[in-house]
Amino acid sequence: MQASQEVSSRYRKLNRFWWIVLVIFSALALLLAVSQIFLLRPFGLTLISTAYLYGLIGLYVSLVFIYFPATKSSPRDKIPWYDIVLFICCFGLSLYFASNAMSIIEKGWEFLAPTPVAIAGVAIWFLVLEAVRRASDMILAIVVAFFSFFPLFAGHLPGFLEGVPFSFLDTARYHAMSTESLLGIPMRVVGELMIGFMLFGVALQATGGGKFFLDLAMGLVGGARGGPAKVAVVASGFFGSMSGSAVSNVITTGSFTIPAMKKLGYAPEYAGAVEACASTGGVLMPPIMGAAAFLIASFLGIPYWEVAVSAAVPSILYYMGLLFQVDGYAAKVGLKGLPKREIPPLRLTLKQGWFYILAFLVLVWLLIFLRQEGQAPFYAIGLLIGFSMIRLETRFTWRSFLEFIASCGKALAELTALLAAVGLIIGSLSMTGVAH
Repeated sequence: MQASQEVSSRYRKLNRFWWIVLVIFSALALLLAVSQIFLLRPFGLTLISTAYLYGLIGLYVSLVFIYFPATKSSPRDKIPWYDIVLFICCFGLSLYFASNAMSIIEKGWEFLAPTPVAIAGVAIWFLVLEAVRRASDMILAIVVAFFSFFPLFAGHLPGFLEGVPFSFLDTARYHAMSTESLLGIPMRVVGELMIGFMLFGVALQATGGGKFFLDLAMGLVGGARGGPAKVAVVASGFFGSMSGSAVSNVITTGSFTIPAMKKLGYAPEYAGAVEACASTGGVLMPPIMGAAAFLIASFLGIPYWEVAVSAAVPSILYYMGLLFQVDGYAAKVGLKGLPKREIPPLRLTLKQGWFYILAFLVLVWLLIFLRQEGQAPFYAIGLLIGFSMIRLETRFTWRSFLEFIASCGKALAELTALLAAVGLIIGSLSMTGVAH
């Protein structure tokens, strides 16, 4: 519960107007992604890839200035005027670059853009730096800022760090308009792969998948020696394989398992450590892994499913190691399992949530056998939502559906800001020649 409060304190509480803005921007971004990934060509319109990526930056990164306060002391219940200005500037500049995407390519603006356009590039460069500072932390923002300015002093560095120097405006042109920096591999990963997988994780939570996997883990190992700790490990493995997020893993499973472990006799610090280790492993568990796995696939030029398959055995061994450790600790201290009355019947749990497992299997089948990496999570989402509408307990209402759309926007705004900033690092190393 404490972890949930600490995480939620990072975000603003949006009023009705800004919540509607969040929903509209998130819905537009999802429609844009679906149209681009499935090549739907609405109204006969086809966007080139750079215009599409600028659109995602405009719709997602701009939301960071609305949802994330500038500092810890900034108000959480209202949006200051300067954040509204940053929101408008980020969206407007991205829209400008998207509308001029063809000119950027045809006229070589990444090197020869007119001065006013280069100044616009400076603005979007700095907006992304500020967005990643808010969405992550100051340390990462400093690292990204240092490397994004690297071309300015690359010619004065010794040894392998020495590179071709560039002026400030030339650096801004390259960052904002080349396909190696802001629109480089990380943003392409977001636009082509990660959007679908992140949506699947959000859909899983919105339809009650977190509770199902927790009940399933309790039914499997809750009654065993040291039951709550084993539930934490197994539930985090299940849920992590669907979310790819350590934070959401802790919030979903930790709010139950940590109090249950403490109640059974585990020391508070041990209970927290078990949940932290188990939730962190979710980033490594296929089929949906952390952002690094998608970047690995793109950098190596291999299908994502190959990375996921390669991670399967190590991640299973990781969780087996955790299970052996908590079992040994429980045997040493003499801790028993959960009372039978607190364990959900395994048969009833499977009967109520079988479609979560089906969606999981469909996703794996589409990834490995049909190689539909970009489209696979969307098919699984459709299956998941379709079956969830059958049961009253998991059925979407109009309000819960809008909350689902808003949750997608929040998750992807944070992720897009982070990976767009990583692109600045790659862009700097690429333009100076240090990366080669």
